[in-house]
Amino acid sequence: MTSPASKKQPRSRDPERTKAQLTESAMREFADHGFHGARVDRITRSVGCNPRLLYHYFGSKEKLYVSVIEYIFEDIRAQERELELSRLEPLAAMRRLVEFTYDFFDSNPLFVKILRNENLLEGRFIVETEVVRISSQPLIDAISRIIARGLAQGVFRHGYDALQIYITIVALSAHHLNNGHTLTAIFGVDLLSPEWRSKRRAHAVSLVLNALTGGESRQG
Repeated sequence: MTSPASKKQPRSRDPERTKAQLTESAMREFADHGFHGARVDRITRSVGCNPRLLYHYFGSKEKLYVSVIEYIFEDIRAQERELELSRLEPLAAMRRLVEFTYDFFDSNPLFVKILRNENLLEGRFIVETEVVRISSQPLIDAISRIIARGLAQGVFRHGYDALQIYITIVALSAHHLNNGHTLTAIFGVDLLSPEWRSKRRAHAVSLVLNALTGGESRQG
């Protein structure tokens, strides 16, 4: 039987867990409504806490939004580190990077939405954080080393700039998601269907590898 004293014992607080829950809720809210349309009360209501607690942890709606941006980029950067590209041969490393990037964008619609919304704001908030910039540079350095190794081994014939290559990979992975509805209407092909996206994935891999090796794409 439970004693009266134990019934009155308050639940222990877990600030880190609450902050994580608020960040997850805010990510969905900002993705669905953009920065200006997002509501703090909806964010806190879904977590079951008082708005004052959100301001206690994050300071403001703006700082919460920047925290969400840092959070989503830390996620992709952490998963990229797990690829261990330096352990792979150059061709295999680039194939893995393209496949991972495509799959990440394809399976993380909130990430895509938040980036799209932030671009509509002309990068107003992402420019305020150095965390994203600092955490992203190691990937570009890693791509540079892969390309250098590929050239030294004679596997790659073209020494493209690493940032140019990565932005090309991102474009191949995201453009059809950002513009899928309009392009589908224009061309009468469902660019958001699983079948088309699977073909797009193969096309993206082929295009990047062929660009580096000087090969010719056999994709239809």
